[in-house]
Amino acid sequence: MKKINLILVVLMALMVTGMNAQTQLWGTTQRGGTNDRGTIFVADGNGNNFHTVYSMVDSTGTFPLGSMLRANNGKFYGVTYTGGCQDSCVIFNYDPLSGVFHNIHDFECDSIEGYYAMSGMYLASDGNLYGLCSQGGVNGCGTIYKVDPNTNIYTDIFDFSSTTGKSAYGTLIQYSNGKLYGMTYNGGAYNSGVLFSFDPTNSTYTLLRSLQSPSGIGPGNTALLNATNGLLYGMTNIGGAHSGGVIFSYNVATNIYTDIYDFNSLTGANPSGSLIQATNGLLYGITGRSGANNEGVIFNYDINTNTYTDIYDFDSINGYVPVRSLMQASNGKLYGLATGGGAHNCGVAFSYNITNNTFTKIFDFDSTTSGRWLDCELIETPWVTGIQKITNTPTLTLFPNPANITITLHSQTPIPNSQLIIEDVLGNKIYQQLITNNSSFTTQIDVSTWSEGVYFYEVRGANDSVRGKFIKE
Repeated sequence: MKKINLILVVLMALMVTGMNAQTQLWGTTQRGGTNDRGTIFVADGNGNNFHTVYSMVDSTGTFPLGSMLRANNGKFYGVTYTGGCQDSCVIFNYDPLSGVFHNIHDFECDSIEGYYAMSGMYLASDGNLYGLCSQGGVNGCGTIYKVDPNTNIYTDIFDFSSTTGKSAYGTLIQYSNGKLYGMTYNGGAYNSGVLFSFDPTNSTYTLLRSLQSPSGIGPGNTALLNATNGLLYGMTNIGGAHSGGVIFSYNVATNIYTDIYDFNSLTGANPSGSLIQATNGLLYGITGRSGANNEGVIFNYDINTNTYTDIYDFDSINGYVPVRSLMQASNGKLYGLATGGGAHNCGVAFSYNITNNTFTKIFDFDSTTSGRWLDCELIETPWVTGIQKITNTPTLTLFPNPANITITLHSQTPIPNSQLIIEDVLGNKIYQQLITNNSSFTTQIDVSTWSEGVYFYEVRGANDSVRGKFIKE
């Protein structure tokens, strides 16, 4: 009987491991929610069960813009257009485990440090978050800034000027050389935007190219893409042969910029987001205008054959004017958002299957419950209630595993002001202990009377969390 029970326990552990492999989709709306000031929402990895988990409040930030990102401490970070000090704009973090939202920086309380960050941030290899302000700074032309998620300290690290570029609306990326790359909408030699790099190790800014109308100008809420062939790819909102923007490539090694496709009014124009490279090697993107219904398109671009294809035309029923960028989830499908259309004319979430070229509307936003005015990309994360180590702070040792009479938890490093919580597979809290000591931590727990099965433990601190599981025989 005991052997059968142990087999069942192992099977259950495998089932739970499968559950932990599941993912979630997260995003924000600018309006809607309890206070009609925007929301944070979540759905499962297939796009089912969309629901609001937080409603924005004026005092801590409202009207979120761009995408959130998940930092190494497990929290989401993002920016808002209003709210906070002087009703300006803020950087916030949100803990998906506790549901706690924090305003960690008010931009316009010190305009010298920059304000109006129009997109989210980028998590660089040094663990810091880097972003762009479109205004403010010493020259009033915007800034590059960084945030240390361990301390929530904000630092203005570069001030744009009309010469070096101004009005940066998009997001940075990091290339293999460690430098950050981005674009501005205005400034530069022709006041039409620039492409630049910034080395975070020595704070060196380099203007790589001043954009010109014939080959694309005015990049909007966009980021560059580091493709598998080593080139950077990007889009501009206007300019090019038909004034509808372009797709371009940039060779970091040779400093060569190439206009590779000019958007037009028939098959898509005026892209506002970024390109992605899907697992099939093709680049995918969206435009907010043109196409068969003049409501925007989904397109792909083959970098091997230089072939552009309009693969889907948006309409009012299934959503129109797609925003920001697409995202390829771990199930292989592309996911995105459109700010108009749908059942309530408040926008939709959609998926696109690149295997069979099938578009599916998966959710209709509304004006109250789920929110409206979408202006973000969906992001995919592991199921946040799953068992995963989300920081590289203290490593816990649990033994024996499987256990019969007692378990011992040990950490060689201090983990003060933390909580140890143990739950069963149904989420019932079985054990809880407050950890207050400032030395190494060891605790022994009697599990002799516990039912056979899988249990999950978590040591939860103020800024980080470590989790794991064990089997009780």
